[in-house]
Amino acid sequence: MNYDISIVIVNYNGEKYLDALFNSLINIETKLKYEIIFVDNNSSDCSASYIEQNYRNKKIKIIKSEENLGFSRGNNLGVSYAEGEFIIFLNNDTRVSSKWLDALYKNIRKFNVGIVTSKLVFFYEFIKISIKTNDKIIINSTIEINQHSYKLDPKFCKNLLYQEDSIMCFGHTYFYIPILHSAEQYSMQFTVLSDTKDKESYLTICDQSIALSTGRNIIKLNNSIIQENTITLIQNVGSALNHNFESYDIGFCEEDHGQYESTRSVYCACGAAMIISKKDFISVGQFDENFFMYYEDIDLCCRIRNLGKKIIYCHEALVHHIHSGSSKEWSPFFTYHVFRNKHLFILKNFEISIFLKQFCRFSLGIIYNLPRENKQVIVAKFKAFCSVTINIPKYVFRKLIESVLTTTD
Repeated sequence: MNYDISIVIVNYNGEKYLDALFNSLINIETKLKYEIIFVDNNSSDCSASYIEQNYRNKKIKIIKSEENLGFSRGNNLGVSYAEGEFIIFLNNDTRVSSKWLDALYKNIRKFNVGIVTSKLVFFYEFIKISIKTNDKIIINSTIEINQHSYKLDPKFCKNLLYQEDSIMCFGHTYFYIPILHSAEQYSMQFTVLSDTKDKESYLTICDQSIALSTGRNIIKLNNSIIQENTITLIQNVGSALNHNFESYDIGFCEEDHGQYESTRSVYCACGAAMIISKKDFISVGQFDENFFMYYEDIDLCCRIRNLGKKIIYCHEALVHHIHSGSSKEWSPFFTYHVFRNKHLFILKNFEISIFLKQFCRFSLGIIYNLPRENKQVIVAKFKAFCSVTINIPKYVFRKLIESVLTTTD
């Protein structure tokens, strides 16, 4: 059977995310013919059997890999089973809006572009908390919400000094707390660890302020007040590269006030939720399987752009995304793959002189940070250095072959 779209989902130990994802897919409003291809990367949490037991009547192909293929190989495997004219790559830690599928399809048809990327916002709604003080104040980085412990996430914290067990707050500090558990009333406990020399120190939440004192500080809010003050935080509205060739999410952690509600061209798409024609995907060589995960989407975008095709962001294709659901940000695993693949990406897609400059800077940075960084992070960076070094001849040879073929054409 031929489909308009094949949705490829690569999963590794993501059983806890699957109900939210598949319930949202069930509620898609569309007349398009589509299939779902679920690639399980040898999970140990019964993800594949969970899908078989709970969603067996849906149009889902379940592909079980005997090893963890990573994002690149896993998606390529999924595409090999795809019967759709267009491919959507969708992360397992997402939930999609009802109009998401039609929005992506309509835009890639309308504009005849290479890739259309979705509007990604963080999975949960947030409450903003501000600190007002004329001095500085130290607060425990773990807070209690209705007897649930929540450790503040550094990416949701602004204008403060983040330490392992505490945050040092100043007069312009603010941070966001996700609303993870619904309740009629919320009791939030903040523990101040330092002596508050400034008697005018306040914590402001939902337009309510409490004076902070050393020890436990508790504020109680009704659900209606929480709901009136929730904030949506943006995760990605397209991707780009900075001056050091590091990829970043446009709009990352900005409050969503509708500032990105227009369709526009972007440099790169985020692989968490994007659409591409199967023909284009195969013609540019699919995902580079040497990129286990990270930078594989940016690399693919560069090859699509080399075809002379644009990449656009579609604000109507709304997706809620956990972000880093399968890996912990800046863990040794994350660090290794990000630094390794960044430099291989530069080597593949830019001039050798640019690669050498960036790789030398990375090498010197490892030495410079030896006394400062965690041992596991140092080891991860050194392994990345070795892996890039080993791969240099292969990628240089590939570039030479491509150069010869281009000249011949």
